[in-house]
Amino acid sequence: MNQSNIEFLQSLITIDSTNPPGNEAAVTELFKTRCEQNDVPYEITDLGNNRNNFSVTLTAKDNTEDKLLLSGHTDTVKIGAQQWQYGPFAAAIDNGKLYGRGTTDMKSGLAALYLALESLYKEGFTPTKNIEFLATAGEEVDSIGAEHYVASTNMDNIKAIIIAEPTSEKVVVGHKGALWIEVTLTGKTAHGAMPEQGINAIEGMNKVLNLVDELKEEWLEEQAPLGKSSISANLISGGIQTNVIPDSCTLNVDIRSVTPNLHEKLYSEFTERLEAIFSAENSPEVSTKILLNRATVLTEEDESIITSALDVANANEVSGVSYYTDGSVLNPDSNIPTLIYGPGIETLAHQPNEYVEVDAFERSIEYFKKLIKVYTG
Repeated sequence: MNQSNIEFLQSLITIDSTNPPGNEAAVTELFKTRCEQNDVPYEITDLGNNRNNFSVTLTAKDNTEDKLLLSGHTDTVKIGAQQWQYGPFAAAIDNGKLYGRGTTDMKSGLAALYLALESLYKEGFTPTKNIEFLATAGEEVDSIGAEHYVASTNMDNIKAIIIAEPTSEKVVVGHKGALWIEVTLTGKTAHGAMPEQGINAIEGMNKVLNLVDELKEEWLEEQAPLGKSSISANLISGGIQTNVIPDSCTLNVDIRSVTPNLHEKLYSEFTERLEAIFSAENSPEVSTKILLNRATVLTEEDESIITSALDVANANEVSGVSYYTDGSVLNPDSNIPTLIYGPGIETLAHQPNEYVEVDAFERSIEYFKKLIKVYTG
């Protein structure tokens, strides 16, 4: 057991970087201190409002622009109202498990990536590709860190990405995409005793719900290893008061896709069908907007980063996950081979009493170190 590595992870967990508001600068300050203690060069990108990205680069021995990107995020989701067995920022260890917000999603994976690269740096390892460790702000809300990185970086130089989200140490080649659409119906108010004088936006929303039901079958796709696509209506609001015909109603629709580069087509078809449904006279006006667009990410099993990952793991099977990652921003067209692998347990993400097994954390450091050597050695 490497006590220094475990204490470093515990220090990360004690920092409240729940998002909103994020305050990820406190996490990167800890990385900065660690780097300075070990003479590791680093770079901090200020994003404002106590938020930033943090990066460390190990330069290739040849004059190449090719890069392996090691990626993770520094923010976590909020705590929630449920009581925790241990404080969410106490970083308590009990029976081989380290408890706290972000232990599984994904400070353990983030720390493991960094510690693997730090170890290689201290050993004097010189890779055939540049290796960049990137800790991003904001993945849990708006991916502000990943968005900034893409806008300021030549992504063509990146030949593979490793994202250390929780996978229970499985080799994961992709994740579902998420498209959230807000539908707003605008009708006309009237007295509740004279409904014929108004246009009822809430009742009109029944037609939208019926369309969602139809699309559950029409749009159903299955893609190994990601599983099945889905569409669901998950949030609704509308009305003024009981005796007033409502002139506004809003519905949020959640689409999870398993095929890359499909969201533009889905959104176009969805809006066209809504406009046709509400084209009749005295229908509510309909409008839509995209609330969130996270692309499906899927990498072929024969890509070098995946075959190397399987070899190092002594595994012969790949998996997929349902949640989305910063890979949706870093690799929206699935053009960059992307591996998702981490010590966290995906079913514990965003849960009270979140934990990571200490042994899994330590194994992942060695795993990433071996994988980097295999892929860039």
